Amino acid sequence: MTANARTIVIDKRAERLYLFKSCVAGTFCPFIERSFRFILNLLSVDYFDDPRQSSCTGFGKYCGVMPPQTTLALNARNLALACDSGYTNVVCTCPTSYGNLKECIEELKDERTKNSVDAILDTIGVEYKDDLHVFHAAEVLHSLRATLRKRSRGTLKGVKVATHHGCHYTKIFYDEVIGGTWEYPTLLDEIFEPFSPELIDYPERTLCCGLGFTHLIGNRIYTEATALRKLESILSGNPDVIVTMCAGCQAVLDTYQKLFENRWDHRAPVLNVAQLAAILLGADINKDACLQFSSIDVGPLLEKMAVI
Repeated sequence: MTANARTIVIDKRAERLYLFKSCVAGTFCPFIERSFRFILNLLSVDYFDDPRQSSCTGFGKYCGVMPPQTTLALNARNLALACDSGYTNVVCTCPTSYGNLKECIEELKDERTKNSVDAILDTIGVEYKDDLHVFHAAEVLHSLRATLRKRSRGTLKGVKVATHHGCHYTKIFYDEVIGGTWEYPTLLDEIFEPFSPELIDYPERTLCCGLGFTHLIGNRIYTEATALRKLESILSGNPDVIVTMCAGCQAVLDTYQKLFENRWDHRAPVLNVAQLAAILLGADINKDACLQFSSIDVGPLLEKMAVI
């Protein structure tokens, strides 16, 4: 499994990271960013948590209620703030923010579009410059995987791990996926390979979790059917944990296991990649990783990981 040229290298010489906060993660799963900050702080990675940043409006955009021009101007402001801060590696914990920001950067390469947006930004005294790089937090953890293993206080030996990669990471900028391909992503698998888990493959590896934004709001029958199909495939391998990279995916896969708990003899806690990495590094399971919010019992997993 070989990462492509987009791999971000984090070491003592690394450029600083601009932490782009997610409205969905902050609402559904705030422990994702809490766990990611724990890792960055523990490893002394320099990052900027900008209080001026707003939502990327991705949820509104993909629900069709946010005009494209508004999304573009708003994110040009967000990106201009990153430019102004000097922290030009923008790191998102949310695949939707990742995809949305990268789409906006592509649109701003058009001269007429940029001139129009620049006129708006000028009224608030900020300037957008096209010298930014957008990464997902999992890509940062991928670059740190050797350090994570060296600093770990737990193990994944004997732990069955099933991974689910977010659609907005693998299927929008599909040719920039790190780890495997968009058809068979392995980014999350590669992060934890140094910990010697038993990585579980399953037939519906690339199937969406079913969230779908508009589906969740207006067509929950579709969300339910897709989520159950996904879970049937994952749980057939009896994993000890399901690892995700998206708050929406985590919320759906966790919630639907609980709602339909009588459907399966086996269930598995759903953790974000940052949560699992933080636990391996010795994070407090409640204060830092916030496992008390999991719908599925995490006790058996923690015993196998030798962290309790």
